Amino acid sequence: MKKSLIYILAIVAGLYSCDPYKDLNDSVKQDLSDQRDDESIPDAFEISSEDMVFFSVKEAQDSIPNYLKENYTASKFTDGRIVEVTYTVEMKNMTPKSFFTDSDYAIAGNEFCKEEAGWSIDTLKFEDAEVEITLESADYTYLGFRFPNFSDDDYDEGAYLGYTYSSRIEAMISDVLETQRSADRTKSTAVIFDVYDGDTFTDTLVFKADTLKGCAYHFLPSDDVEAKITTIFNSKYPDQAKDSQSAAVYKVGDIGGEVMEYSEFFQKDETSVWKKIAEEDLTQEYYTLAKEDYDSFGFKYPNFSSSVKQENYLPRFLAGKFPYAQENDNIRIKYDYYSGGTTEQIVEYTFMEGAWKQVAPYAEESTNMDKFKYKHDEASWAHSQTVVIELKDADYELTGDDKYKNFGWGDEPGEYNGKEVDNINDAKIIHILTENYSDLAKPDQEVSVSYKFYNGSHSVQTRLFIYDATLETWVRI
Repeated sequence: MKKSLIYILAIVAGLYSCDPYKDLNDSVKQDLSDQRDDESIPDAFEISSEDMVFFSVKEAQDSIPNYLKENYTASKFTDGRIVEVTYTVEMKNMTPKSFFTDSDYAIAGNEFCKEEAGWSIDTLKFEDAEVEITLESADYTYLGFRFPNFSDDDYDEGAYLGYTYSSRIEAMISDVLETQRSADRTKSTAVIFDVYDGDTFTDTLVFKADTLKGCAYHFLPSDDVEAKITTIFNSKYPDQAKDSQSAAVYKVGDIGGEVMEYSEFFQKDETSVWKKIAEEDLTQEYYTLAKEDYDSFGFKYPNFSSSVKQENYLPRFLAGKFPYAQENDNIRIKYDYYSGGTTEQIVEYTFMEGAWKQVAPYAEESTNMDKFKYKHDEASWAHSQTVVIELKDADYELTGDDKYKNFGWGDEPGEYNGKEVDNINDAKIIHILTENYSDLAKPDQEVSVSYKFYNGSHSVQTRLFIYDATLETWVRI
């Protein structure tokens, strides 16, 4: 009797504890959430110059996908969405000093990547790891640290042993596990370590055996540096005038060997080639701020910074130093700037209308529009050359829809232009593209076509097409 009662209670408990519709309800809720996210993404918007300014169209194309990712949640409903983004580009008139970045070296073909056995961060929870290791002072010393801890910015992309990794801390701990600890590659390993970000805290990451990819960015000793710098400058600063003079800070070394940093001056000639010049060949007069100059400003440290800006001090400094300056006298000033580290900057001033005015670097704002398409298979926003088309009256006239200037029932097989088609509205759009937009018929060209639609209520719908050069026709994506 007791045993039967236990069985009955177990069955009843199972009935009440299991909701057969829970998965379905969760799926419906997720779909509704995804649809709301999709509806919240505008078809077009502007990034104001107060929020973000770009210094080239290429920089915008590289950066705006991340901006979209951070501000708009994408889902399966976002597949094929076109977003027009208006943004501001400041075209620099002078590049007093350019510190080359990884992307600059990549432009010049100087990206050198390697993959080797190592360890990568796993998604396992700490308690599910098979092995646990706590980093000790000897491990931090091996990594070159003075103190037994990492820094908060080590989580980010950074360089280690001459190669840049997506996570510097991942690369360093991988090296410790592989080289210092000879960790068992068949087991997931939880690594406990200290981090300093003003205070010291302990963190844990779980690692699994994997291959680790790192890339080095610098010129090679055998490179034609002038040609490489010409490629970079022409890409970064395409509007530089003839005889522009700029400094470049760049690195040279063997792959995996010692890399040295150089700072040289270059001048642009009429063939858009930048040539190295000596400092004495600079056409502008230079003055380098000395410690006593910073002292005269009342500074504790001999540098400017984001909170102590050069433009608040240098005009008055020049007025005192050159009391007899004449109209159009020109000078470039070298000064130290601190932002996590000290770098040398150059600014140019000209004496005009009785005062020293900064003339370089200065920027001229221009507004650009770009188009971006979300490609779901890549799970990211990607720059797209998709052409956005809104059908006009002439387009509806071509398909015989000029009376109401919209499409109606037609998302079905039927006859159009004397031919049987799988979808009448698709056939109409392909007809329009073929006749009225023939200049777009290029291999793999994508177009986003917006059209008015009526099926009891008015709406605007969008469809994507791609030109198939093999079939010599447009195909709906």
